Amino acid sequence: MNALIVAHEGRLLARSGALWAVLGLLALALGFAAWSGGRNVERQLRGANDAIAYEDGERARMRRDTEIYAAQVAASGGAYEFAMVRHSPGKGPPQGTNAGAVGAETSAYVALPPTGLAALAIGQSDVQLNYLPVQMGTTLEMIKQVEIENPVNLQTGPLDVAFVIIFLLPIFILAMTYDLLSSEKERGTLAMILAHPVSLRELLASKIAARAVAVLVVVIGFGFAALLTVGSQLDQAETWWRFAAWIVATLLYATFWFAVAVLVNLRGRSSATNGTILAGIWLMLVVIVPNLVSLVATTAFPAPSRMDLIVAARDAQTEAENSMGQALDRFYSEHTDHIPVGDQRAMDFLTLAQANAASIEKALLPLYQRFRDQILLQEGLVQRFQYLSPAIMMQSALNEVSGTSTGRYQDFVEQATRFRYEWNGWFAERFLRREPLRPADYDLFPKFQYRPEPTATVWARLWPSLLGLLVVCLGVVSAPMVGMRRLEVAAR
Repeated sequence: MNALIVAHEGRLLARSGALWAVLGLLALALGFAAWSGGRNVERQLRGANDAIAYEDGERARMRRDTEIYAAQVAASGGAYEFAMVRHSPGKGPPQGTNAGAVGAETSAYVALPPTGLAALAIGQSDVQLNYLPVQMGTTLEMIKQVEIENPVNLQTGPLDVAFVIIFLLPIFILAMTYDLLSSEKERGTLAMILAHPVSLRELLASKIAARAVAVLVVVIGFGFAALLTVGSQLDQAETWWRFAAWIVATLLYATFWFAVAVLVNLRGRSSATNGTILAGIWLMLVVIVPNLVSLVATTAFPAPSRMDLIVAARDAQTEAENSMGQALDRFYSEHTDHIPVGDQRAMDFLTLAQANAASIEKALLPLYQRFRDQILLQEGLVQRFQYLSPAIMMQSALNEVSGTSTGRYQDFVEQATRFRYEWNGWFAERFLRREPLRPADYDLFPKFQYRPEPTATVWARLWPSLLGLLVVCLGVVSAPMVGMRRLEVAAR
């Protein structure tokens, strides 16, 4: 590469108003996208914190009631009793002594903490809540606010940096490179330039280098600025290796589009024709192919609509209500050590509610598992077909490095589901034993602790997309090299 040509091309670009307009629009888009992504993360965190604070406040109120009741019992010398749900308001022990009431009427919200790069790629997080309510009941109560339709159809959401890079960056690159040679030919200067001791390869490489430096400085620079302004956990090594992977993916994606522009320019067509061809390539690879892959995934592995799950839950609820006695018998057959005596069984409405919930859970579990299986099959098919489009590979890579991928969210839901069984078991055991909760027991409630995925697991999902981008880049970059060699031989 001739440094003199690069410097000359840089000076020409610097005097071009079009270049500054393109770079300005790119910078504006990246800045607004970073702000939008940051707002989205803040909204999620604020929602999670508000929900957690509210439920903690409800349990704190119940605990205060038990503390007052414990003081009264100690003063009177009476027995610390278990509160039945049927007692009249203001009479008898407070509801806070009933483990079933506490576990069923308050929720323990579990939250998925964002990664340091969460603001750079919203991914699925705009339709999948990062905080879920856990209480005694059914799994549906926990995930009912989560959209469980095909994840590929739901990737388009609020503007974020990933959207700018995947959809808009190629447009800016192609706008700056569609006339690399055609403009020189149309002005009659190409022959004059090649008459000097400079090869076509050096000329194109120099033109591309000057433009690539300008574009990538803006993209990488604003990406780094976005990380510092709307990112988080900057003191953790994980954030920086994720950002390094983000840079690698961005460089590979930009290189691909620069190589495509060079390949089209070598055909020797007019600037207008080059622009039309490049626009068609962008439309095919960024819009049409991803939508076709999504269509194939949903057609091959159709998931039932979310309404089907809701209707099934209602049907199971109706059936359980129509056979309350049978549901209660089945429930007690599974908890033989805790069968109440006398009229307690007939008046135990909370146990009946738990029996109904257990019946509904058993009825819905196969359907819910079908949803999960179909979604995983859809996601797997998309991953296999991602190599048809660099846009799909780039979306997968950016979602993964930002921690907003479907894989990470599914791992969170599995952890939340396991915690729901732990929460339900802790309260159900004490409720069935009619063991009254004391103030100190509130410190023993199960607590959710999110366990981050191992780095190896993240890389196992990330490397196929990065490797695919690398292979595609090498293939597209090598094509212009062959084309330039043939042109140079023909010129001799």
